[in-house]
Formats: sequence, C-alpha cells, structure tokens
Amino acid sequence: MLIGLGIAGYFIYEDSFYYQTDNAKVDALVYQLTPTASGKLEKLYVSQGEDVSAGQVLAQVQNGSLLRSPIDGTVTNIAMQVGDYVTPADVVLVVANTTDIYITANVEETNILKIHPGQSATVSLDAYGRSLTVLWDEVNTVTSEKLSGSLLTSFTTSGTYTKVTQLLPVKIRLIGVIDLADIIGTNAAVKIRIK
Repeated sequence: MLIGLGIAGYFIYEDSFYYQTDNAKVDALVYQLTPTASGKLEKLYVSQGEDVSAGQVLAQVQNGSLLRSPIDGTVTNIAMQVGDYVTPADVVLVVANTTDIYITANVEETNILKIHPGQSATVSLDAYGRSLTVLWDEVNTVTSEKLSGSLLTSFTTSGTYTKVTQLLPVKIRLIGVIDLADIIGTNAAVKIRIK
C-alpha cells in the first residue's frame, strides 16, 4: 500500500512540476544544394565531413554551373557522384551549419504557456544514452505545421470539425562543449521544470 502511494505521489509530482516530451531532435540549419540546370556532374571539390566556407565552390556541372556553399559549415552528405546526370530536382550535396547545433522540441499548444526561456531542463540524447544540461534559446509562436506549409485541415467535406492539437517548436541550446555534428536529426527527449 505504501509503495503504491509512493509511486502515485512521484507521478503527481512529476506531472505538476515538469513538462516532458520525446518529440525532439538534434537540429541545425541545413542546406540542400541542387544544380540550376541539368547535366553531368563533372567535379566534386569536397568530401563528406569537410568544413567549407560561404561562397566556396563545392561541385561543377557539365553546363558550367557551379554549386557554392551558402554558409560556413560542414558537408554532411554527398548524394551524387562524378559522372551522374543531375537535374535541378536532384540534391547533390548537403551543407549544415555545424557551429550552431541545437535541440528542437515540439511542445503541444496546451502546454506552451508553461514554457519560458530560462527554465531549467535536461535533454537525453538517444545516440549518446545520457542526459545533458540545456539552456533555453527561444520559444516559437508559430506552429510546426504553419512553418512547414503542410497544414492539416480539421474540416471535412461534410462541414464537421475535428480539433487537432498543434505543436510549437522550442529551440534549446546545450551548455558546455559537445560535438553533435555527426548526429543531426537523431532523437532526443526533453524534461523541463515548469514550477
């Protein structure tokens, strides 16, 4: 009986003082580079994992078009190889801003008013299997669906309405030095102290 009360008390405490979500990931600003015209990929001047500078030529297509890095960052993926025929729809390279890696947590609209920059929190990274101290950076005021442009409609053709809980992204920065460049896009869980 006492054990049951203790467990119930723990869960009540957790629900009252913390907000938790596993809808989070390691994130960074990522650019997918595509050619402006179709042609054979003639040259790749970089390799995966290489640091690049803004404006640096990364690849050349047969028609003379050059793919340049839009930012200082790291080549995180090379999707095409020299000799491949590429079109403007093909992603040739991916460059990420690896100097600014953060955690994006999606918080339900019903809980977003409880979340404020400066609250203490921890992030557990699935890739590392450990928890890290975090620092709030910003709370977005626009839902994820609105930002992505892929709005799910809640109305049906019969005129009925189904309420869909929206998610708002929260950007979280890690405190201390930890290299997350190799795990961009991997899963995380966030626990935020709200009281």
